[in-house]
Amino acid sequence: MKHLKRGVATLAIIFSMATGVLGQDPGWPQRIVKSSGTLIAYQPQVDDWQNYQQITLRMAFTLTPTAGKKVVGAATMQGATWVDNDTHTVYINGAFIKDTYFPSLDAATSAHMAQLLSDFIPGEFTIGLDRVVSCMKKPESVPTVDLNNAPPTIFVNYSPAILLQIDGDPVLADMPKTNLKFVVNTGWPIFQDKSDSQYYLLVGQVWLMAGNLPGPWVRTTKIPKDLSKLPDSGRWVDVKKMVPPPANPYPVVPKVFYSTTPAEVILFDGQPSYIQIPGTQLSYANNTESPVFLYGPTKTYYYLAAGRWFSTSSLDGSWTLLL
Repeated sequence: MKHLKRGVATLAIIFSMATGVLGQDPGWPQRIVKSSGTLIAYQPQVDDWQNYQQITLRMAFTLTPTAGKKVVGAATMQGATWVDNDTHTVYINGAFIKDTYFPSLDAATSAHMAQLLSDFIPGEFTIGLDRVVSCMKKPESVPTVDLNNAPPTIFVNYSPAILLQIDGDPVLADMPKTNLKFVVNTGWPIFQDKSDSQYYLLVGQVWLMAGNLPGPWVRTTKIPKDLSKLPDSGRWVDVKKMVPPPANPYPVVPKVFYSTTPAEVILFDGQPSYIQIPGTQLSYANNTESPVFLYGPTKTYYYLAAGRWFSTSSLDGSWTLLL
């Protein structure tokens, strides 16, 4: 808990408290004055931004307690991030300090100064994406990339469905001031209630619930009360509008396909329907938004995804990459 308090304090000081305006980047250094003292934060360096979802930063600062002497310090911090590409903004949640360093102080005084940082606790904060990129270490050389030609998992469904894709093993972070966690490494709003470990997923205007991420997922109108404590800004704006769940007597409840590896979903509006392409032996599926083709002589299906072609003899079977 002490690490969480220190991290929330310091990271927010760095990025947002100088102006008090969420989403603006005020520049460096930043001078923050509170009743407990004054902090001057210098531009941090990004040590690592793992999968662009977990960030590690180093920052130098001076901290002057009220009626005390100025002390020079440094801190290493981590936090969960979410990037809004439209506004070039990085939202940081669940931040905490890994360690602090006060070169001129003994252990007892260092612990006291670290505790003093807890006086600088704000709420949710943001930083400009360009600022983060400019602070990152530049690689000495560009590594080569091994191409993975294994076909992704391709799900096919004939009624509404979604792909609940997690980038690797799920990473959960605490939502500040709530009894909730949220899954960091996905674009979907997924929350876990720490009291009973149930997961809650918002799809459109429908809330779904499951005992584990692979499901099965079912519709629910009873969601955790702490969802009402979500911030009124950033990535949670649209989620907050669905708390409490809106009345809908005839909701469309989609099937949920779950994957922690690359995957695709082909959705048909009912059973597949095809239209012949004049002058060829090909037909295209006209009741799906996915580019699906059928070659008549061999009854082979072809599907284009991420610039690559895949084929199969059965829509419900395995797919092969066309090289």
